[in-house]
Amino acid sequence: MSNISSSTHDPALNVPRIFIPPGAENDWRLLTPLNIQVRRLWPWAFSIQKIISASEPHPRKTGRLFIASDYGGEHPRATHHIYCYLVVRGGGRQCITALQRARERLLPDRRRMSYKRLDDGHRRHALIPYLQAAADLDGHLVAIAVDKRKKWLSTTEGTAADLCQAFGLRAKWSARGLELLMRKVHFNAIMLSIWSQPYCDLTWITDQDEFVANDRRHDDALLAGARMSSFYVPHPMGVFRLNTTGQDSEATDYEDVCAIPDLAAGMLSEIATRVAADMPLEDGVLFAMESGMPTKAEIIADWFWDDRMSLRKTLISIDVRGSQYAVRKVHMANQYGGSPAQE
Repeated sequence: MSNISSSTHDPALNVPRIFIPPGAENDWRLLTPLNIQVRRLWPWAFSIQKIISASEPHPRKTGRLFIASDYGGEHPRATHHIYCYLVVRGGGRQCITALQRARERLLPDRRRMSYKRLDDGHRRHALIPYLQAAADLDGHLVAIAVDKRKKWLSTTEGTAADLCQAFGLRAKWSARGLELLMRKVHFNAIMLSIWSQPYCDLTWITDQDEFVANDRRHDDALLAGARMSSFYVPHPMGVFRLNTTGQDSEATDYEDVCAIPDLAAGMLSEIATRVAADMPLEDGVLFAMESGMPTKAEIIADWFWDDRMSLRKTLISIDVRGSQYAVRKVHMANQYGGSPAQE
């Protein structure tokens, strides 16, 4: 599974032509009966897989996977919900240690890095060095922005009760709450389809969020995550751990690593409040940046779209266009309003 050949590009079709090596029977790119069924259910997910895969070096499969996630865009002015996943091959200890050392060196009194708390002088002073420490990570920060007009993505209206029964969920879920739960575990399953190999151990750290607000919801999220991943990962998995930043009140290890998706989600949420409603769906650009961006958002945006570092970063947008929707990789326009970058 780890011997994945690189793709080439077909200029006539403007899409990657992917070659699958022999023996990769469980690869998500193959037209297996399960893959065909999943693509019919969630065609947007296959688009996300292709975009992320094209941005990743080969080989990428690993036996130990560490994922940290955070979310944004809940405030009423935001046009998109933001879902950020930091994916690191290996057990995550090197990632945690690097960010922990940066925080301990830069922030006194056990302060924690957070986008919403960057008005604090110590955090503001530490922002750039902290981002520089994260830049050296061998991982991929994947951000998915979902148009708020797209109400149903991982579920469909009127199916909440049936889904809860089918997945064996025990907590009380509204239709909307279940949709948000299933989105988050769905995106996590997509990451697993790209990076996991047979018997891969997964540690997933998430921000304290409504979908893990209590023990029963936490158990449901773990169960839903495992069952959703079975649609995307046919091979057997190892240990599946789901922890929250709230379970790490003393050591702050989880807070340190979740700060990276937190900063990205905060910046992208700021941008999402400034999306032009009539922005045409051009190839390579979805967001139109207005003036007046907060300095902290500009700093993090410059870091996010800088491709000269070890950490890869990708923003994918799912946008409603009339009765349809489009899934696109987002390129940053030059300094909020210049010419768009093209692949």
